[in-house]
This record gives sequence, C-alpha cells and structure tokens, in this order.
Amino acid sequence: MTGRDREHPPDRRGPATLQEDDLKDMPLWAAEDDTPDIAVAEAFTALSLALRPVPAPADMRARLLAAAAAPEARFSPFVARLSRLLDLAQERVRQLLVSLARPDVWERVLPDVELFHLEGGPATVGADVGFVRVAAGAHFPHHNHLGDEHVLVLQGGFVEDDGTVVRAGGSSYRAPGSSHSLTALPGQDLLYAVVVFGVEFPGLPPRP
Repeated sequence: MTGRDREHPPDRRGPATLQEDDLKDMPLWAAEDDTPDIAVAEAFTALSLALRPVPAPADMRARLLAAAAAPEARFSPFVARLSRLLDLAQERVRQLLVSLARPDVWERVLPDVELFHLEGGPATVGADVGFVRVAAGAHFPHHNHLGDEHVLVLQGGFVEDDGTVVRAGGSSYRAPGSSHSLTALPGQDLLYAVVVFGVEFPGLPPRP
C-alpha cells in the first residue's frame, strides 16, 4: 500500500447507500430518491376536500370590523411619527388615539372645525398642540403663522389655497410669517395632528 493509499483508504462500503446523516435532513415524505409520496399527498388533498366548512360565529365579522375601525387600530401606523411630532412616548400617543373616539374631548371652534387640545412634550412648550378635525369639503379660514407649524395628516386630506394637496400620511410645514387657508377634500372628514407656535385668524375673535 502506498503512502497515498494509507492517507486515503479505499471506500469498501460498496455501492453508494443512504447513511443516517443523509436521512436526518430529509422531509418526512421523501424516499431515498427524494421523490414525494404521491399517494400520501393525494390522501391529504382528499381529506381537506371532505371536511365540512364550519361557519364563523355570527358576531365575528362585526367584532373584526369594529376593531379595525377603532382609532387606535386605524392610526397605529402613525404612532412613531406622532411620538416625534408631539414629543410624547409612544404609549401616551396610543392612549390619545383611543381618546379620539370620545365626543367629550372635542371642542367646536368653528362651524365645521373641531379641536382636541392636548399637552405635548418639552419640545412643544409654547405651542398649540392637538388634533384638528374638519368636516369633509369644509373650508378652514385664512390665518397667519406667527411661528413654525408642523402638521401630520391622519385621515382625509386637504388642498391649500395655492393648489398644494396633502393626503393621509402626508405632512406639511409652515414657516413663521406665512399665511394660508385650506379646504378639506370631499368624501371623508379631515383629521390631522398639529404643533403650531402661534397663529392668528384675522377677523375672528381670539380663542379664550
């Protein structure tokens, strides 16, 4: 036997066969040639077709729709962005989203405009912070910005007096000294979060 033979002794196992290590990673339905067991697959198919459908409870659809319609569910994709805008913890933001469904938190400030005023975090000190709801198709009057304004639209959308359109998921920024008006898009009430450092409405009495 040569040195090479001693380093690499011949394989005396005969024809190649499946070893235990070869089998451990095989799917349960695989044979030695790795071919699916067609009979087993057909049996499972026949079984699934033979099962009688079980109707869902009558109130399940209503409960699912109600859960999906809840503000905390519909607006959950905005939690992180609202947290940054309002300078509040995400858990606090989720609590505020739940509160959107409460009629008592809304103050009617104009015939078609309601405000949910809240306290933001330290970065919003000196600003008016809250959620604004404008009836679909309604006009929000012309106003002047005395400081920065940051807006995040949660529902619906609006068109600015210069033709700019902002829809749900969009944001808007207004610099100090700017002025504008807007109109809510038709079809769905406009809802947005706002942080504004001073605003005045010419011709309207100041808020108390």
